[in-house]
Amino acid sequence: MSKYSFQTRCGKVTLWTEKNILFACFEGNINESMIHFFSRTMEQCRDEIAVPAWGYVSYSEKAIAATPQAYDLLVNVAKRCLQLGCVSAGYVLNSAIAKRQMEKLRKEIGMPEPIEQVLFVDLDTAVEYVNQNLSFHYNAN
Repeated sequence: MSKYSFQTRCGKVTLWTEKNILFACFEGNINESMIHFFSRTMEQCRDEIAVPAWGYVSYSEKAIAATPQAYDLLVNVAKRCLQLGCVSAGYVLNSAIAKRQMEKLRKEIGMPEPIEQVLFVDLDTAVEYVNQNLSFHYNAN
């Protein structure tokens, strides 16, 4: 497992993989440079996952919000994740703004579950949810 981090004056993002899940941890305010790093590194991490369908967990309880420009970039990255085989996602978020942004983003990219169904209070529960969906996906195919 490799960990990749990028820090700005106002925030930080860290990405890593475990089995067939890509993890991201955002902290603070999320700006464009953080999303550019996230986008490049997500592609790199995706290559480390050895299966076509994979999951995503955002363990970002210290995230505050994305700037409007960063949000727009994040929508494009989320679309790319779907193209690359992401079939399930779970989120650990505390910020009301971050939760609203994620709800809006999920609607924009066509994710079917309501945000309340994919928000979790801790990392273990989010991982369990994503793993269950991955198991269902592989058993259905």
